[in-house]
Amino acid sequence: MKTILGISAAALLAVGATAAEERPNTQMTPEEIQARVDWVNEVEAQDFQFWRRWRDQPDQTAFRQPQTWYNPMILVDGGVSQPFFPGTEPGEPATIDPEAIAAASGYAMERETQAFMIYHRGKIRHAEFMEGFHESSPISSHSWVKTLHGIVAGFALADGDIESLDDPVEKYIHEWKGDPRGQITVRQVLHNTTGLELPFGQRGQGPQPYSKSMQLVEGSDIYGTVLSFELANEPGKTFAHNNPNTQLAGMIIHRATGRNFAHYLGEKLWRPMGAQRGAMRLDGVEGNVISYCCFLSAPADWMRVAHLLMKDGRLPDGTKLLPDGWVDEMLTGSEPNPNYGFQIWTDTVFMERRPYYPSMPPNFANTHSEPFAVDDLFYLDGGGKVRVWISPKLDLIVLRMGYPPPRDKGFDEAFIPNAIIRGIL
Repeated sequence: MKTILGISAAALLAVGATAAEERPNTQMTPEEIQARVDWVNEVEAQDFQFWRRWRDQPDQTAFRQPQTWYNPMILVDGGVSQPFFPGTEPGEPATIDPEAIAAASGYAMERETQAFMIYHRGKIRHAEFMEGFHESSPISSHSWVKTLHGIVAGFALADGDIESLDDPVEKYIHEWKGDPRGQITVRQVLHNTTGLELPFGQRGQGPQPYSKSMQLVEGSDIYGTVLSFELANEPGKTFAHNNPNTQLAGMIIHRATGRNFAHYLGEKLWRPMGAQRGAMRLDGVEGNVISYCCFLSAPADWMRVAHLLMKDGRLPDGTKLLPDGWVDEMLTGSEPNPNYGFQIWTDTVFMERRPYYPSMPPNFANTHSEPFAVDDLFYLDGGGKVRVWISPKLDLIVLRMGYPPPRDKGFDEAFIPNAIIRGIL
């Protein structure tokens, strides 16, 4: 257990034993032990969901949360499953050099990859999974779900629920009316240029249960936590891949459409796309959707998302799903970061060390050994080095879903996509 608030009865007895050693001939009475147990139970009961998540959360760098950590959850409704992309037929000519696929898949699979998939020219050319997983396994997508905020914002804009991308957010977030934060625009929220403070405490302190960071991850009032973030910089001037921004986008969509993010996502995208059901976290049994991270969803359905973006918002049968011009809008960067559009990454300007925020230590930034080998590549980026690389020019999608690579392996952001691109026949 991490704090006394998660302490067990056995640990309390141990505390009593230590106290007894410090005070010779003095022991805790059964009544004193029971009083401490009652205190712990009372504190946990006041915020059960948070303390359960706090108890169940292992080292966050491992991204190996037990299933109980995600509860309570809300379903994202899927549709009648559309036919998935076909695989190659026996004897069919290869479109990618098998040696290139072997190099890329070898690199991926030795780095704790749960799902590795390649789509090229209308077919799945390679699919490989960690034991126990398959294309329909519900796996945490980490920050890929941020891109879904960029997608569905287009529906809200086209339907008139959001009147303009340049609306001040106080139009939808009434708690900030008259507050300087209320002048942040919807566009700045989607571009991650709000100027809101980062969700980190002082380095070296370890996880603090009541910090904004931990309440954002595990707390039972996600909206209240997001609204507590203050301005650290002038809106529109700096970029930060900052979880409060995406959660704020989810709040805006909720307030503007009257549908919580999970229901709106299912109605507008997941069901029409023919994806299977997914699940998102709630901050309480009847609470708000924690939309910025950790959507449990299938690798196959992220291939559908990537294909939709690659084909300018069209489904495989040619049906136009996304509003005209929205994908281009999504892929347009901002002045503070030309490599980041509406919750999605591009490769407009090469950076050998790609940080998530300006003050990120260089040794924690993403390492790109070289530019991507095609000039139109864009990608979804999530914690643990989960990636979906997309090139419309090459009709290519490469997906890596999984756990963080072992520290001694490292992760070159360019290796997998470039190995495949250079192997195209």
